[in-house]
Amino acid sequence: MIKLIATDMDGTFLDSSKRFSMEFFDIFAELRKRGIKFVIASGNQYFRLYQKFLPISNEMYFIGENGSYIAKGAKLIATNTLKKEQVKAIIKLVEEHPELNMILCGVKSAYCLNKFRNIESVIHMYYCNYQFVESYDEIDDEIMKVAIYDANHQIIRYADAIAQGVNKGIKATTSGNEWIDIQNEDINKGKAMKILQKELNIKPEECMAFGDQMNDYTLLKSVKYSYAMANAVPRIKDIAYGIAASNDHQGVLEVIKKEVLSQ
Repeated sequence: MIKLIATDMDGTFLDSSKRFSMEFFDIFAELRKRGIKFVIASGNQYFRLYQKFLPISNEMYFIGENGSYIAKGAKLIATNTLKKEQVKAIIKLVEEHPELNMILCGVKSAYCLNKFRNIESVIHMYYCNYQFVESYDEIDDEIMKVAIYDANHQIIRYADAIAQGVNKGIKATTSGNEWIDIQNEDINKGKAMKILQKELNIKPEECMAFGDQMNDYTLLKSVKYSYAMANAVPRIKDIAYGIAASNDHQGVLEVIKKEVLSQ
């Protein structure tokens, strides 16, 4: 019996226009009646995720920043932050590639230099709480993740150099064709899911999850019923329990209706 369902957002739950079907609200109501928990597990900022699902946000669980922020509605459960010296080293590394944009993702807000204001429309798409600063020295916050954005949509060109350049204990993970997320090596969506499973006393074989990119790998490995989207990268499809229709064909909702609600 499924007791918890988790889904990635971009490329999975959201279609190519960054929207989800309003049918979800009816499906969520039925899941809630059955006592099934629903988790949004994303690389996006928690505040943005919470805002997107109003007015039902307080009834949902959120794994934000690829596992660095875990919450039940407005209640914080756990965070995972970088050390200040680690953040400084990452900034120095990324600044070797001035064509790349950088966002520091903190517990209270996200931060971006004024010189990157040209990508504010992109930042607004993924972040609800964000500030522009003249210098990173102005930031008074704990940083969970450094997000690197390539406006040319070819982030893979930088993946090896950045991954090899980060200090021990830090990892760099690509997300789609535009982003590299840098955070503590021991944190990911799968570890965050295990924290929730323990908190809720729910076993992996009672969980279902959906994803499409490599930052969903550990999420899918943390549950028995893992679904890769039809548009997922090959390695995600290789480890999946099943394949769902693409994000543009409401694959997540279709599987839930067929495999959970029809039972």
